[in-house]
Amino acid sequence: MNYKNIANAVIENVGGKENIASAAHCVTRLRLVLKDTTKYNKEIIENIEGVKGVFFNGGQLQIIFGTKTVDLVHAALMEISGMKEASLSDIKSEVNKGQGKLKSMFKAFSDIFVGLIPAIVGCAMILGLKSLFITEGIFGLEGTLADNYKWANDVASFLNIIATGLTFLPVLIAYSATKRFGGNPVLGIIIGLILIHPELGDRFEYLQGTATNVEYWNLFGINVPAVAFQGGIFPAILTSLFLAKFEKFITKYVPQVFSFVLVPTLTIIVSSLALFIVFGPLGDSIASALGFVCEILYVKAGVVGAFVFASLLQPLVITGTHHAIGSIEAQLIAQTGFNYIQPLWSVSIIAQGGACIGMFLLARKKSKLKEIAVSSFVPTLVGVSEPAIFAVNLKDSIIPFLSGVLGAGLGGVYMKLLDVKALGSGLTGIPGITIVNPPVMLHYVIGNLIAFIVPVVFLVIYHKIKGVQGIEKSNKIEARNNKVTL
Repeated sequence: MNYKNIANAVIENVGGKENIASAAHCVTRLRLVLKDTTKYNKEIIENIEGVKGVFFNGGQLQIIFGTKTVDLVHAALMEISGMKEASLSDIKSEVNKGQGKLKSMFKAFSDIFVGLIPAIVGCAMILGLKSLFITEGIFGLEGTLADNYKWANDVASFLNIIATGLTFLPVLIAYSATKRFGGNPVLGIIIGLILIHPELGDRFEYLQGTATNVEYWNLFGINVPAVAFQGGIFPAILTSLFLAKFEKFITKYVPQVFSFVLVPTLTIIVSSLALFIVFGPLGDSIASALGFVCEILYVKAGVVGAFVFASLLQPLVITGTHHAIGSIEAQLIAQTGFNYIQPLWSVSIIAQGGACIGMFLLARKKSKLKEIAVSSFVPTLVGVSEPAIFAVNLKDSIIPFLSGVLGAGLGGVYMKLLDVKALGSGLTGIPGITIVNPPVMLHYVIGNLIAFIVPVVFLVIYHKIKGVQGIEKSNKIEARNNKVTL
């Protein structure tokens, strides 16, 4: 694959390099902000080597290449065009100018968590390995491996320490959020450390009313409990937003000769006061509200809620707001030690892979759709659904996508019935096995198989009854092209 040729073809069919305002990429997509959005040729771009889908969303032309390939294409494009390197935050800030406040808020959540995914994934996998040593009855033993062997106990202890990224997640979030909102990320780290300071009381015990000898500060006539914000995802984000805005504000009014000392000092003091008096309690309220909604949807509503929850996850991917779910998962893990959303994520992704295979089975022999369907299915096994959604399941008809939504819902019902939960977040599909609670690992596999098989069966039956528009359209186009070639 010649990445320079691919990059040249992209540039040529988006109106030339002078029409590209900025370029960046995420895990699977090349993201371009175009000065004139009428100049790109979607049909030609879709047929460029390596392209698995093209769509316009959130002010960006997004071209799906898949993992690793997108890195090499982006590098070639930047070299050829001579453009300045842009981050995802830069490119999203540019397109967010014309977006509504609600959509901008979801995008901000996405930006904060995207940069943390490698750390969350790595630490989650380590916790998954640790669970093998501390789960009772595994490998046919009485008790746990750690109970029976000192070396196993030592390894479990070591793994627990090096998975510290999840223990100190508020620090990572405060850093990423402050950076995203334009503040000094080092000051964000300070706020993150304050959130989990070891000399503060345990907030979970305080909120549950089980804490004893809680110390109170009298700050400007307000009694403030001296308790930490362990697992304080929303307090970290809200305080970081305030910090970034306050830092910019105070910088304007402090004389430059004093700014080096006064700006960081005042920013830390005022932001910390805002944390304990305003944003900490407000963040707790938001977390409680979201927890209540999730509890109603997943716990109280039972299998119906699980069906709806799992079904809605991939539509969120289309809108680009799916990373906001990461904050809820982080809160669940911090409060309960378990994450029931991860299995729902997994079935929602693998179901879209099942829809790809359904389209593969129904496509003409040696057709391009077969090739694209298989190559788009593979990433779903490791938790990436965008190629499947945009290159196959939504390309010419919504029916394949909806079949995946149905499969996700039914897979979610199974996960709920068997109480499948994970010990971490960030991993789904095959890698997700490593962070699933070991006693329900088999049911995790079965739930994913259900989600995969349902779309395949649905598409085959639907095709026999009515036909799938996307398959018929693709077959007609290929047949017409073959006639022209002959």
